[in-house]
Order: sequence, then C-alpha cells, then structure tokens
Amino acid sequence: MSINGPEELSGMQTAGAVVCLVLGAMKSAVRPGITTGELDEVGADVMRQHGARSAPALVYGFPGANCISVNDEAVHGIPGKRALQEGDLVKLDVAVEKNGFMADAAVTVPVGEVSEEQRRLVACAERAFSESNVGGARGPSSFRDWADDRA
Repeated sequence: MSINGPEELSGMQTAGAVVCLVLGAMKSAVRPGITTGELDEVGADVMRQHGARSAPALVYGFPGANCISVNDEAVHGIPGKRALQEGDLVKLDVAVEKNGFMADAAVTVPVGEVSEEQRRLVACAERAFSESNVGGARGPSSFRDWADDRA
C-alpha cells in the first residue's frame, strides 16, 4: 500500500493503535478455562469502544471478530466454545478497519505454564520475525521523513 500524505499516515497509525489495544486486552484475558469465543468478545468490545470494525468480518464475512487458533491449528481459527487449557499456545490474529484504513497484527500467547519446547518455539518465531525484513518494516517516523523519502 502506498501512503499518500499525512492524513493517510495518521489513518493507518490510528487503525494500528486500535489493533495494539485489542491485542493487549485479549492477551490479558488469556487464561485456562476461557473460551475462544469469550476471547473474541473481549477483542470485539475494544474495537467497538474505539469505533473500529473487524476487517475479516467486514471483508470476508468471517464469523468472528478475530481469528483465534490453538496449538497446532495454523491460522485463521474461528472462535467458539473451545476452552483454553493450561499449556496451550493460542494465536491471536487481529485485523481492524477504522475510518477506511486497515491494520493487523498477530501474537502467540502461552496459556499458563507451557513446556520448555513451547517456550523455545515461541522465542524462535519471535526472533526470526524480529530479525527479518518484515519484522523491521516501519513507515517514516514523521511527515518530513516521508516527504524526504519521496523526493
């Protein structure tokens, strides 16, 4: 996507900030016994509070507000009645639309105590992402930087 001015940059930043808030609330709610449907509602509530909508529901008719996958489920899991258990790994994938702009992010969260192998898996994935070009991708820090990059 090309950002064509400070208003569009601000729109993207605002959508991204909502994604961050949704992920934070959902991460805080992760615990043994909570269902993926209940986690989804936590995220949906934050979206509503900030005037944002679920991008997957809006664009694809996805049946939840957020994609939630557990353990060996790849991605884009449909939230429902499944209760998280101690030792699970849950992937929270959030995409929002706010004022015509979309942003998304995902994170893997341990449920309670997890095995050493699971901790290493999460740490390895986080390290690979942070060391990749994708993990380091950032927009300009200011409109001046954006304008200088375009000149």
